[in-house]
This record gives sequence, structure tokens and C-alpha cells, in this order.
Amino acid sequence: MIELYHGGPTGHSASALIALAEKGLDFTSHPIDLAGGENHSEAFLELNPEGQVPVLLADGRTLTGTFHILLYLDEAFPEPSLGGEGTQARYAVHKWGKYVETHIAPNLAIARWAQLGGVADARPERLPPARAALWRQALAGFSQEQVAAARQALEKAAARVAQDAAATGWLAGAAYSMADIAAYPHLAQFHALGIALPAGAQDWLARVAERPAVREAAGDMPIVATMGPEPGRWG
Repeated sequence: MIELYHGGPTGHSASALIALAEKGLDFTSHPIDLAGGENHSEAFLELNPEGQVPVLLADGRTLTGTFHILLYLDEAFPEPSLGGEGTQARYAVHKWGKYVETHIAPNLAIARWAQLGGVADARPERLPPARAALWRQALAGFSQEQVAAARQALEKAAARVAQDAAATGWLAGAAYSMADIAAYPHLAQFHALGIALPAGAQDWLARVAERPAVREAAGDMPIVATMGPEPGRWG
């Protein structure tokens, strides 16, 4: 039995939902109210002390870290294969998985928070020190310089998507893969935040959005202001 604790079809949670849909897997869904701070509740922190979604329960184990969850699903359920066709493509999948976690998601969280406002019921005192410090900073408000730097980092990310997708239409070799699944829910928020996408990135985004599993799992994608991993931190 697979269980997924998630924040709905947005951000990292959308990646896990899309991967499950692509694999055609049945699972028990446990939506977590991020806007209401449920990810900081004592019950949820027993699953993941970092207070982050998604969390996957499978084979009697609790799995955290979105990209690691995607890799687990691809290995445990190999059809259809989404890990990259060939060594170079697999390298690119891992490259994009790390880039999403360390650069795109953290900077997107800052830009999103600054534009939309954040969770009022956050409880950083329950989190590990690094997470607590990030949440306290968010609640106090990010500086204009921090927000500008985050948005600049996201513009660079959009350019990298366009560059890597130029050859085949996908981010990691000739086929759709976990790289596309990891990046798509984040890039899909750029337009609403006023972050420009080059034409190549727009084409890639539309191509991913057309997939039936993506429409099923993340067709209606709300934008929720909450914190991702700390900048530069994988996880």
C-alpha cells in the first residue's frame, strides 16, 4: 500500500502526484492544509520533522525529499521508465533533480511569499533550527534585495530550461522523464508571479502540460505561499 501526504497539486507535491499518475499507481491520499499550517502540526512532524511535503509511505517506510521519492517510485515501479534513457540522460535527470531542490524551489518560495503573503499559522518553534530560522525570516518579511535575488535566480532557471529542452523538447535526453516531472510544477508558477519564460521554456511547459497524467494530477494548480527548502539545501 502506498500513502502520500501532500499539499495538493502544487510545487513538490504536484511532482509526486504526477509521478504516481504516470506510473498508474493506486495510493491513499492525505491532503495537508499548508495555508493552515497543518505541516507544522505535531502529528505531521512525527512523519517529517522538517515540516515539508510530500511524504510517501511505502513498504513500511517513510520517505521524504521529493526527488528521492521520485527516484524510489521509478525503481520500485519500473514501467513506464522515467529515470532517463542511457547514462547521459540519467545524469541529466539527477542534475535537474538537484537543481530544482537547491535553486528553483527555495527561490520560488521567497518570490511567491513576497508576492502573495504567507501562512499565518506557521509554528517555527517546532522545527529544526535551520528550518525555524527560515520561517522566522519569512514571517518577518524578506528584504527587497533578497526578493530581487530570488527572482533573478528564477530567470536564470527559466533560461536553463529553454537551453536543455532545445535539443529534444525534454530536459534529460530524448524522452520525458523525472527531470520534467520535478521541474514542471515550479516553472508552471512563473507566469502568475510575473517571471518571464523564454519561448523554449514556454514550449516545454506546454508540452508537459498536455500529458494526460499531468492534466489528471495537476491540471488545476493553485499557488500557495509557503517555504520550500532553505536556499542551497537539497531536501
